[in-house]
Amino acid sequence: MSTKGQVIIPADLREDMKLTPGTKFSIQREGFSLVLRPITEEFIDSLCGSTKGLGALREEMHRDDEER
Repeated sequence: MSTKGQVIIPADLREDMKLTPGTKFSIQREGFSLVLRPITEEFIDSLCGSTKGLGALREEMHRDDEER
């Protein structure tokens, strides 16, 4: 890791995974590991339903944004 917190992904992995400059990633902590997942349509589709039941919280947060 660089002093700026940057991590290099080896070229062969970038090519295999079709990663290009500007690819955005989801970074999740799993214990003492970090999991990088490129944000793709498949990744976004996998999130469907993951916020089920948070409608009231979303509405409250939106209301707070409108008040600012």
